[in-house]
Amino acid sequence: MPWRNILEIDPGPTVPLRQRIDGLFAQQRATWPALRDGEAALAHLQRKTLSTDISTVIVQRNPARRGSTLAKTDAKAVAARACFLCPDKMPAEERGVAFEDFVVLPNPFPILPLHATIASRDHQPQRIMGRVDAYLRLARDLSPDLAALYNGPRCGASAPDHLHFQAAVASEIPILAQFPPKQRRPHFAHTSRSRRMVVFAGADPARIQRDVDVTIAALAELDPSDAEPMLNLIARFDGRQYLVVLFPRAAHRPVCYFQPEPDQILISPAILEMCGIVVATEEAHYSRVDDRVVEEIYEEVSLAGPQFERLIAALSIGPR
Repeated sequence: MPWRNILEIDPGPTVPLRQRIDGLFAQQRATWPALRDGEAALAHLQRKTLSTDISTVIVQRNPARRGSTLAKTDAKAVAARACFLCPDKMPAEERGVAFEDFVVLPNPFPILPLHATIASRDHQPQRIMGRVDAYLRLARDLSPDLAALYNGPRCGASAPDHLHFQAAVASEIPILAQFPPKQRRPHFAHTSRSRRMVVFAGADPARIQRDVDVTIAALAELDPSDAEPMLNLIARFDGRQYLVVLFPRAAHRPVCYFQPEPDQILISPAILEMCGIVVATEEAHYSRVDDRVVEEIYEEVSLAGPQFERLIAALSIGPR
């Protein structure tokens, strides 16, 4: 199936993207049972909230996410399977709307409402460098109620061979509540529950793009690999200002992911996990997740303290 078939319901760029997304989801709920069932299941998921004075983490038991949680993303495994973000491998019912050279597609296995994948029309590796400007324009066009998400190819992207972003309802993403507009500086370091992050804020997308690019380049200096440095991103535009949070990563999955039962906890942190929506697929694993487990997971997958200090020193920034 070519992209023109996927885009056949798109009214075109004269209609704002946010409005077209609402129309897309309404059409897909009516014609695609997998999406309708996936969205309906969100209302019945088990959830528990772990709160401190400054942060909230919501643990969600979501069996439909097993495919993503268990995904093998090494080069051999990726080469052996068809790309599910190329149109000829998509379900017959799937449709999308255009954003520049990307296509917005509903996610039939959502974590949050209006969970979407924004896939490049070209099959090219997952890489944010050189595309931060497009990512910020996406955040702008998703405003005011959706956030733009990005998973690096080695820390959360289940399709590391195909460039894509994601989107979801911003009000249900806990990390965003930690940065109210009156407390934001243009560029600062922040730590919360052992998650170390760099935060960018302001009204000028060109400046934010430059700062994000510089930060990724500095991360690359700490990473001997030729691949993109490990990171996750979230961006939101509230109609006046951008807020972008970059999570530098040290590992794809925590130690508990690889433990034998009864100690195993299959949690594979991607951007939404780093933002405070921790997804467990198995009931026994969900029941084991408490504040201590969350802290251990974040500590193990986040950039280590000494390296993070080197990063912020290289960027000449300080804490909020």
